[in-house]
Amino acid sequence: MGQVAVEQWAAEVNRISALRALRRQGAPRMAHLDRITRLARHVLGMPVAFLCVRDADDSWITSGAGLAKAYTERAVSLSVEVVGPEPVTEILDLVGDRRFAEHPMVTRAPAVRSCVAAPVRAPSGRVVGVLSVFDTCTRDPLSGAERSRLADLVAWAELECAMAQAGLGLQETFRTQRDLVAVVSHELRTPLTSVHSSLELLASGLIGVVPRPAGELMEVAVQNIERLVRLINDVLDLSRAQRGELRLRLGDVALDDVIHQALGAVAGIAERAAVPVVVHPGGALVRGDADRLVQVVTNLLANAVSLSPPGVAVEVRCEDGDSHAVIRVIDRGPGLAEEQLDRIFEPFVQDSVEGRPGAGLGLAITRGIVESHGGTVSARSAPGAGATFTVSLPVGGPRDDRPWW
Repeated sequence: MGQVAVEQWAAEVNRISALRALRRQGAPRMAHLDRITRLARHVLGMPVAFLCVRDADDSWITSGAGLAKAYTERAVSLSVEVVGPEPVTEILDLVGDRRFAEHPMVTRAPAVRSCVAAPVRAPSGRVVGVLSVFDTCTRDPLSGAERSRLADLVAWAELECAMAQAGLGLQETFRTQRDLVAVVSHELRTPLTSVHSSLELLASGLIGVVPRPAGELMEVAVQNIERLVRLINDVLDLSRAQRGELRLRLGDVALDDVIHQALGAVAGIAERAAVPVVVHPGGALVRGDADRLVQVVTNLLANAVSLSPPGVAVEVRCEDGDSHAVIRVIDRGPGLAEEQLDRIFEPFVQDSVEGRPGAGLGLAITRGIVESHGGTVSARSAPGAGATFTVSLPVGGPRDDRPWW
């Protein structure tokens, strides 16, 4: 095989790879591309236009205008044969061209007599398809304005291909993320739960007295496992939320009950940190998802307790207004600089904020839950002066059960 043949073969392999990168082989017709073929007919004043793509062994139409279904295979065949390496190929008289005079599209209906074809390229620059426009009579060459309009339509088709490729790449990224999260859920959370239960059983003394140093080590291990399980649960929640798979189960919710349940969830953390939690109830009622609102207050309390000095109380205030109910969680920790107040609600940011606990998912999930209820969450702080996190919820709340991200 000569050098030229090798280069031609390599170019064809690259072209097919570019096409397959677009995931277009065997794809159904794409309705949004019909705007391009309809415009091609209109701007060139020709009755038939279509956009086809071609693989190593096959070609097919993704969009067409003015073309009966029965002639699809013939039209694709003629399009592939006509197009050349130039930006635009014109065959002004198909009957007078020996290459095409006997083609079924010429000898039978729709009996085309002239054709204009332009290659469509993938983002890599490889030709993956053809935009073709046919007429049933012989024509004069395209004017400069017509060539310019055709070039614009080809560029539009190429942009659509690039956007399709980017969209499919994003879908694959989300699919990979989903699969990874599923592995994390099964391969990490399940054994961690088992280890946690075993350590708690050992620490309880039910199967034998545990020496004090060993008991202290087991307590540290239990705390770290609880932290890892919370992190895994946060990752799973964030992933499901971003895919729209977490939904609100709506009902009438007493915020005092929400705060009480959240206190129970952080009782162990507060006891170990020797940080009391003082609650100022307010009797507010809202419409929302009770479990998710408990998650909100639990996240805020866990952060506040972790940051507060031993013996210094964390406060929780519940305030009832005419249209909104407010929950405030106030700590006396190291506080935050002004430029950090907005960033802490973004995923995976907390670790870069000095003194903030966790992996930076809890506050991102908190904001998602609160905003899904039509509310807002904000932070007010200053370095060395503690922080106040304020959750404002509309009393009426959302009326529909819906995804919350």
